[in-house]
Amino acid sequence: MKLQLLHRRLTVGMGLVSLMAFAGGAGFTPTSAILAAVALSVAWVWQPDSDVSLRLERVWLPVAGILVARSLYHVVVVGDDVVIPVVDLLLLLLCAESLRSLEAPNGHRLYALTFALLLASSAYRPGILFALAFVAYVALAAVALMVGHLRRQAERNGVYDLVIGRRFLAGMAALSSVTLIMSGVVFLAFPRLSRGWTSRAEIPVSSIVGFSDEVSIGNHGSRIYPNPEIVLRVEFPDGRPAAIESLHWRGRSYDRFDGVRWSRSDGLPPSLAPDRWYERWGAGRIRQQIYGAPLDVKVLFALHPLLEARADNPRTQPLFDNAGDHIYWGSGSPSYEAISVADRPTADALREARSGFSPARNYYTQLPRVSQRVRDLAVSITQGLDNNYDKAAAIEEFLRTDFGYTLELPRTARETTLEYFLFDRREGHCEYFSTSMVILLRSLGVHAREVNGFLGGQWNDFGQYLAVTQNQAHSWVEVWFPGYGWVTFEPTPPGSGSAEALTSWLWPGRFLFDGLQHRWNKWILDYNMESQSGLFRRVAELLRPRPEEEEVVAGKASQDSKGRNWGILLAVAMSLSAYVLWRRPADDSPETRLYLKLRESCRRAGLMAGAGVAPLSLVEQLAELHHPAHGPARSFVTRYLRARFSGRSLEPSHHEEMRVALEAVRRALRKTSSTS
Repeated sequence: MKLQLLHRRLTVGMGLVSLMAFAGGAGFTPTSAILAAVALSVAWVWQPDSDVSLRLERVWLPVAGILVARSLYHVVVVGDDVVIPVVDLLLLLLCAESLRSLEAPNGHRLYALTFALLLASSAYRPGILFALAFVAYVALAAVALMVGHLRRQAERNGVYDLVIGRRFLAGMAALSSVTLIMSGVVFLAFPRLSRGWTSRAEIPVSSIVGFSDEVSIGNHGSRIYPNPEIVLRVEFPDGRPAAIESLHWRGRSYDRFDGVRWSRSDGLPPSLAPDRWYERWGAGRIRQQIYGAPLDVKVLFALHPLLEARADNPRTQPLFDNAGDHIYWGSGSPSYEAISVADRPTADALREARSGFSPARNYYTQLPRVSQRVRDLAVSITQGLDNNYDKAAAIEEFLRTDFGYTLELPRTARETTLEYFLFDRREGHCEYFSTSMVILLRSLGVHAREVNGFLGGQWNDFGQYLAVTQNQAHSWVEVWFPGYGWVTFEPTPPGSGSAEALTSWLWPGRFLFDGLQHRWNKWILDYNMESQSGLFRRVAELLRPRPEEEEVVAGKASQDSKGRNWGILLAVAMSLSAYVLWRRPADDSPETRLYLKLRESCRRAGLMAGAGVAPLSLVEQLAELHHPAHGPARSFVTRYLRARFSGRSLEPSHHEEMRVALEAVRRALRKTSSTS
């Protein structure tokens, strides 16, 4: 492949991967992304001549003017994020430069435009796609810069048919590994800065199925469709718990029901239980390291009851509100550690909790207008039971066994009522079951409330964490017991709400990619001063000698043995390093032997002709001195470079021409030396 075409394709490849990098950080409007990808793909396979390039330029200029005006409008009038409008202009310029003729000297402009696009992607929260694109960009850039330099030198010396071999390109690409390694070292060792310097982060998710600041049973005429979007990633530092499918990731509680929707009352008095009550549940604790998606409702999800929530991230400040819900102050994606009680009070203990403090009676026993047969149903279910626990358990069992679960919504507004669900339809989704249980309990005077969050999740073996998706959005019930606080009840029968998503052939691949994304977020984007200090401590512990827990003599012998082992390893490492550094691949080609003779003659004549001096540099030195050896030296070097990089052997007649040129150079150098 000729140098011009190869260089253009390399720079177009840089443009494509920088486009992918920006898409991984901020995303695109579909129109600009598709048009840019199509234009760059066309530039890969088609290069217009000069006339067509000029005609295309007449199209680019007015479009560029429109995009400039659009960017100014966003800056001056709208005052919102101007990065996307500027990137659209950047993409237009990149496509225009990529579709110029091969003769156009626009390599530096293409470098600058692709790098600017890559740099713009780092203004957002780039994901794993950015990491892959960055590696590809560094490799392509290393080769493109070298090929561009060879192209300019070849054109300067009148060589237009120079061909680059694949081994040479692979070697140049391998050099990029040095850049990547050095980048990693700088990243790990450089002092950390807070990520709060930028206002750009992930866009809050506001349309989560089943979770919002309100819960409604008034939707009808459709169905609940599965959505595998992951909203929580949960690690368990003390080991994976049993029965992860039954873990309730508590979010918000609601006290007021108007017959259609649940909400939170204004001025709700404190209704949380003290920690010492929840500590009575049992001695077991479960630690959760939770990485959440940024929601428009700033909730900290955790297992109930939550004793403590703490975050190393300065953008996540845990708070507790009057209802005992867990919220946070800050922005972006919350990451925090939660410590919850792992046990549940025994049934006998809850049966004995008959009297004591009960919070906000007017709120947690509030009822909308309820028909008499709903009240009669509650009485009939709990007939003969004299404590709140047995009443709650009886209503829970009634709903779980006598009703069905479905994702199909009621057909009409009349069928969305709670009474229609209890006496006619007798099937529904989780909000109907939790609402029914709360209303039935409140009609008996029992303190209860609606709770919203997520149920269970899918274990990611690749990342070793629990992935909780929008499919797991769920509602359940909490009942108050004096001396123990709010206790969870689950009235919804088992369903298959997320089965469609879990059986999709995309799911394994999606989990693999999400595992990579989670590690990228955890170890790269969320890498902070605490992580850096912990890394340095672990490295120091590995390097620090550890005394054996044996006798003193045995400990000394162990240390001596370690010293010998380290000495052997050091000697082997030094030997391998010397072998790699000093070994040179044998190259006995006639062209190389002739060139080494030329270089030695130039060195003796006082020219800079060391091993690190390129062949064309020798020719340029002779040209600057107006040396009579310049002409035959140029002819010799042209033949040598063609043989060295074309991958084809020279004919015997060309070897003879090189020998003749070499002798001419030697004579001219000797003649000049004798004259001086």
